[in-house]
Amino acid sequence: MQKIFERVFLKFLIKKTFRKYRNSLPNKTELNNPKMDYHILADSIVWEDEGISECNPDLENVFRYVLKHRTSLILNKPFGNEVKFNKQIYELAKKYFPLWIGFYQNRCSYDIELSDKIKRIRKTTEWKMDKMINEDTLIT
Repeated sequence: MQKIFERVFLKFLIKKTFRKYRNSLPNKTELNNPKMDYHILADSIVWEDEGISECNPDLENVFRYVLKHRTSLILNKPFGNEVKFNKQIYELAKKYFPLWIGFYQNRCSYDIELSDKIKRIRKTTEWKMDKMINEDTLIT
């Protein structure tokens, strides 16, 4: 019962944040070939022209669910622990940010090359994190 209450309350906070920052993310880009990057806190990918790193931290925080679901669409497989919840938040975000460039079809659909690239980025990031943690352990 507590888990259900927590999800309902979280969804309420996310909706409130989406409402507050409605349509504040970019809907067009000036870049011909925007760079894709890894959002470590969302464990997802993001393009540099999507405005996620420049937006209000509260919006960036709740947008992690959106990024995670979008990454699962690109990988063409469920991704993360809260698949159903992430999908609900993704659909909710599409209502509040319908023209956001992150919802362009080519950024939300399965793509084998992009999927392979994401897997390589995640593996490299995991290796870097392990290395950093192991170095910190050796120092102390």
